[in-house]
Amino acid sequence: MRKIAHVDVYPTAVGMMDVFNIGTGFVGDTGSAGDHVFVKITTDDGYTGWGEQRALPSWSYETTESITSTIRHHIAPLLLGQDPLNLNAIHDAIYNALKPAVSNGHPFAKAAVDIALEDLRGRILEIPLHTLFGGKRHNTLPLSYALSIDTPEIMALKAKALAPCTCFKVKVAGTPGADEERLRAVNEAAPDAKLWIDANQSYTPSNALELLKRVTDIREIYCMEQPVASLDWFGMQRVRNDAPIPIAIDEGCFTYYDLAKIARLACADAVVLKVCKSGGLAECLKSVHVAEANALELLGSGLTEAGIGFIASVHLFSTLDLVLPAELNAPAFLETMAVHGIEIHDHTVTVPDGPGLGVTPDEDYIKANLLKTEYT
Repeated sequence: MRKIAHVDVYPTAVGMMDVFNIGTGFVGDTGSAGDHVFVKITTDDGYTGWGEQRALPSWSYETTESITSTIRHHIAPLLLGQDPLNLNAIHDAIYNALKPAVSNGHPFAKAAVDIALEDLRGRILEIPLHTLFGGKRHNTLPLSYALSIDTPEIMALKAKALAPCTCFKVKVAGTPGADEERLRAVNEAAPDAKLWIDANQSYTPSNALELLKRVTDIREIYCMEQPVASLDWFGMQRVRNDAPIPIAIDEGCFTYYDLAKIARLACADAVVLKVCKSGGLAECLKSVHVAEANALELLGSGLTEAGIGFIASVHLFSTLDLVLPAELNAPAFLETMAVHGIEIHDHTVTVPDGPGLGVTPDEDYIKANLLKTEYT
């Protein structure tokens, strides 16, 4: 029987080529690289699978240190000697060792490992990752890019520079007047593009409704994402009840259990799918089924992961019918995807058909840019 022989973890700095600010604060800029944790799983007969997640504690609680140490000291020992094709047994062991509490436990660490296992499984079976999830519905996937919080003029210039992108996630800061100016400037710069407002929890219910009232004439605005604090489901319900556009939930929904409660409370019209917060690809897919059964629309997103995390989401999202282009920001913000083989043309990515993820990690870059501090 084939067995997992090695699990390697590489906390790596991946440079950014632009500034990125969201409603909860600073994400990165050209002077501060992002922390990405790469995982390489190798079998005793030489097959390898790669996974990745980005640490962004200003968005969720996991840090580079916690992701790295969790994988090295708590997940890797559970993988060694296991059959890589028996994912049910592996996932059961991980979830029994790292129990979810109210919502989810160590989802970013689990997601990095899960992507590597799925990549490994696809390479062993010689099929693309999307086939493991029923097969792609779409050969290509259009991308939406986030516009970092800035002055209206700069946000408008960045929207123009990203033409012919057909959808922008416009980051807003929680002040109705200033955010109205940002939205109007972007709409004027890209009049045919759909706009997806993302507050990242920066609003109160009353102020969120005030902003939506101010911009009701901008027909290109499709939805508003996570206007209020992640745990304020009743605030979400209040906004959703009075909003003229769909309200999407993101930080307030990590698991399909969360989504079931959200559906009961009727506090969202759509859910933002992220592999990282779900704890992996299969767990993310469970939220899809709950959403579809409760008439919640599907939006796809990421956390500015490099090429491995990026293409894993592309595979999964290609099997779904998203209502807007997937917001996967790496091509617009990172200096490198740290992989070879991704094809993007006019902000549309081709879904790979090679085994596993269908791309080749840039292992030299990953190892050359290891973070100086060794996490133990």
